[in-house]
Amino acid sequence: MRDERRETRGPAGRFDERPAASGPPGAPRSDGRRRGSASESDEPSGDAAIDARLPPAGPPDPPPPDGVLRDRIRSGWLGRCAGAEWPAPAPARHPGLVDRHGPVDHAVLTLRLLELHGPGFTHDQMASLWLLTLPFLRPGGDERDAYRNLVDGVVDPAAVPVTRENDDALARADLYGYLAPGDPRRAARLARKDAQLSHAASGLYAAMWVAALAAAAFTARSAAEAVSVSLRHVPSRTRLFEALCDVLVAHARGREWDDALAEIRAAHERYGARHAIGSASSIAAALLWGDGDWQRCVDLAAAGGGDPETNAAAVGSIAGVLAGTAGLPVEWRHAAADRVNTAVPDAGECRIADLAERTFAVARAGAR
Repeated sequence: MRDERRETRGPAGRFDERPAASGPPGAPRSDGRRRGSASESDEPSGDAAIDARLPPAGPPDPPPPDGVLRDRIRSGWLGRCAGAEWPAPAPARHPGLVDRHGPVDHAVLTLRLLELHGPGFTHDQMASLWLLTLPFLRPGGDERDAYRNLVDGVVDPAAVPVTRENDDALARADLYGYLAPGDPRRAARLARKDAQLSHAASGLYAAMWVAALAAAAFTARSAAEAVSVSLRHVPSRTRLFEALCDVLVAHARGREWDDALAEIRAAHERYGARHAIGSASSIAAALLWGDGDWQRCVDLAAAGGGDPETNAAAVGSIAGVLAGTAGLPVEWRHAAADRVNTAVPDAGECRIADLAERTFAVARAGAR
């Protein structure tokens, strides 16, 4: 693990460093530390330029045996649905029929895309599905801007402005990791293709990262290992890469949760509550400091500020994959908790077990 941290850390400064007000990026500070080197103006969204910045991937891990894979996919779905409800006050949580939430709708819609078109889906196919299934006022933020473009007939990732960096694409990315268990690079490429319809720069990279993290969670021995592996699939010399490295280094150095959370907020609050960098940093931190305890992971994500619904759902999903169904709280493993409401047309109320089985079928079909 120590070597992996050194490899993935790249040009990032230490977690507690702050760049000085002047001087070129990466130049030494007066105290001998380095400034962050990533520049918002130099973060590509095109495939070739992103690929040129990706660290070496290494060979994929073999996926788990079918029985384990089925269980991990189900625990990921359960964890996502429970996590989406977690930011609500505890008395309002009702295992048995999780209400509709954006993160759950995202996952159901992504599953439908993969069932209809497989991993070779195109942006035109994505656009058609969005227009047919997303109510006009349902998308928000960057997705709403993209939706307006689609209504006008513009289906061109090159038309996405670089300012589209909120966490909408991140929220729909983990399912691509379910499709490529043990193969984070493949998961990241699929999530990148999806995110290019609506996002750019950090919004794009965060989706790649979450997908890679989910794929790594199927074979990793710990959250720290999954986070470390996932960094190999984020373009280097980017703000997101450096922010995630800072979180990983802070955890390795034994920083207390409250101190680490304060650092994350101070470093990224200028972007706003739903920016992809802050959300990704909070997700990584909750997984690392949660240390394998699903409920603690989700509690930390929900209490971490920013976009708690998205963060808790993503953490619930990844921590669920890591833990398996046996590692989830018993109230969310009970048969009565196997229902979720969605706003996706023709989906309505779904059995989570059915969603998991459909996802397993898509994953197995993609592996052949």
